[in-house]
Amino acid sequence: MDTQKITQYFTRPERTLLGVCSKLALKTSLQPVVIRIAFIVLTLLFIPFGIVAYLGFYLILNKMAGKMVTFALIGALLGIPFSYHFQSDMVQQMAGGITGYLKNFVTIVDQVDRYVGNGMDIIWDALIGVVVFMLIGGAIGYFMDSSKNKNGNKNEG
Repeated sequence: MDTQKITQYFTRPERTLLGVCSKLALKTSLQPVVIRIAFIVLTLLFIPFGIVAYLGFYLILNKMAGKMVTFALIGALLGIPFSYHFQSDMVQQMAGGITGYLKNFVTIVDQVDRYVGNGMDIIWDALIGVVVFMLIGGAIGYFMDSSKNKNGNKNEG
């Protein structure tokens, strides 16, 4: 792979994924590559925190974004702790509640994988929870946007 193309991809000022790093770079007078690397390092060190921070900055920076996108992202964020309810009884007992589930997620997956052999099932159940809540949030936002557009059109005519 060409090193120059990789460098150009990470240093370009326009949108790569939701445009968060570009907008933060403009507001802070930093290079987009610095912010992108910071999010990558943050995500690698504290796996859910970097992703949550990225989505949070998207919501903050895009106040005019449609409600469908905003509610879908909020639903995905809420899906992380609520995915606890999609887990088996054994995992719920190991976690001891939603807080324990979030704090000890990696340990629980490791223990279940070591002793039972299906640690990936826990990860898939968590992803299902995130996707379900994201779809619910997106649907709520879609209907809020569509009802706003219908009311706006009725008032104009």
